[in-house]
Amino acid sequence: MDESKIIRKCCACNEKKGRDNLIKITKDNNGEIRIMPESTFCGRSYYICKNSDCVENAFKKGKIFKLLKIMPDDLFKEKIRAVLES
Repeated sequence: MDESKIIRKCCACNEKKGRDNLIKITKDNNGEIRIMPESTFCGRSYYICKNSDCVENAFKKGKIFKLLKIMPDDLFKEKIRAVLES
């Protein structure tokens, strides 16, 4: 299936975009957090726009940590920011 035709909502700004324009973050059934997993990977997923404003907004409000039910983690923040730079 064409990734650009799959629409998802950014958890930071609530804007709807094609999945190829978003960073996918998944918490798998074992509680492990995966960034940009394969589309067939099972677990609870959230999406953030591929722009620094949305990423920083999601961290600033702590929204992404609340959604994933994890404690704030600087290493996790750096991994998300690295995806933006790639």
